[in-house]
Amino acid sequence: MDWNAAHIDFVIAAYAVSFAGLAFLMVFILLRDRKLKRQIATLDRERDRRDG
Repeated sequence: MDWNAAHIDFVIAAYAVSFAGLAFLMVFILLRDRKLKRQIATLDRERDRRDG
């Protein structure tokens, strides 16, 4: 990679935006997974209580 090229700022910005987007998606997926697991656990507890 030519670090003295005129477009190096664009290349670095593109990599930074891509990294930020991937990081956002990973955090979103992990938080959603935790939320869904909590909802499933709540539904299982309610079902067990109802079935008694």
